[in-house]
Amino acid sequence: MSPSEKAKAGGFFRPRRLGHANLFVSDYERASQFYQTVVGFEEVYRQPDNRASFLSNGNTYHDLGLTDVRSKYAAKDQKPGMWHLAFELETETDLVDGYNRAKAAGVEFAFVMDHDVARSVYKHDPDGNMVEIYADVEKDWRALRHGVIIKEKPKWVPGVTSVPNREKNYPDSPELVVVERALFHPKKVTHVALVAENFEGMFDYYVEIVGLEPLSGERSGASAVLRGSASTGDVTLYRRSAELPPGLHHVGFEVWDEADLQRSIKALPGSGIALEREVDHPARHSVTIRDPDGLRLQFFVNRDWVPAAIAKAGRDEAPYLL
Repeated sequence: MSPSEKAKAGGFFRPRRLGHANLFVSDYERASQFYQTVVGFEEVYRQPDNRASFLSNGNTYHDLGLTDVRSKYAAKDQKPGMWHLAFELETETDLVDGYNRAKAAGVEFAFVMDHDVARSVYKHDPDGNMVEIYADVEKDWRALRHGVIIKEKPKWVPGVTSVPNREKNYPDSPELVVVERALFHPKKVTHVALVAENFEGMFDYYVEIVGLEPLSGERSGASAVLRGSASTGDVTLYRRSAELPPGLHHVGFEVWDEADLQRSIKALPGSGIALEREVDHPARHSVTIRDPDGLRLQFFVNRDWVPAAIAKAGRDEAPYLL
C-alpha cells in the first residue's frame, strides 16, 4: 500500500481533534499566571505534588497543562518545551478497540492511564514527542477536576479493568468563559506545530497510527496540516531546514473574530508583551508571541482556510501561519 493509500485508509484511531497540549515550563506557578492573564484561560485545577497547573475556558477539562521541569514526570535535565499533545476520541470503546488493533499489529505503547474523567494511552512519535490518545468517560468533569488534586491514579488495563464506556462524554456544546482581563480571548487550543527531524516518519505516524488526515500538504512536501474529524487542523508538520531547527515551533489558539484579534494586537505595546510576527494572509490572520520560557504561541482567525489558499503561503510566512 502506498503512503497516499495508507493516508486514505486512516489509522488505528479516529480522533475528533486535539484535546490539549501539555508543556514543560521552568516555573509552573509563573507560567499559570501568564497563561491566565495573557493567553486567556482559567486555572481549573492544579497538582502541587506534580508541580502542574491545568487551564481551560470550559472547552474541555483542560486545554493546557503546564508541568514544571522539576516535576516527577520530567527528565533529569528537562528543558521547557513540549511534554505531550493529546487527541480526543468519540468514546472509550473506540479507544480500547484502536488500542487492541494497534497492539495486535505490533505497535507498542509507553503506558496507559486513568485520569478519572478520561482514560488514555500514550506513545512516542518518531521524533520523541509523547502523544496521548484519550476518551472522556465522565460528562461532568468539573465535579472531579477542580481545585487542588493530590491522589494516586487508579490502575487501568484497556478493556480489562472495566467494560469500555460507549457514551460520547466529550463536551458537545460547552459554555465558553471569556477572561475579559486577559490580553487574548481564545476559543480553544487548536493545534501544535512541530518541526520534524524525520518528516516522512512523523507524517506516517500521525496518519497511520493516530489516524489524522491531511488537510494540506503531503508526505514529500515542506509542510503538512493534519486534522481530526471535528477540526480544521490539529498538527502542523514542517520539514527541518537551516531556518527551522527540529522541535516545537508553536502552539495555536483560535480567537473569537477579527475584531477581537485586532483588539489584542493594539493592546500589545502597553502590555509589555512583544509581537514576534504578524501574518495577514487570505487563508488566516495570525500573530505570534513568546511565553516567559520563550515558547512560541500563535493566535489566529481563519479566513479562507482551504487547501488552495493554504498552499499560497510563502516559505517564510508558512511557519507562522499554519
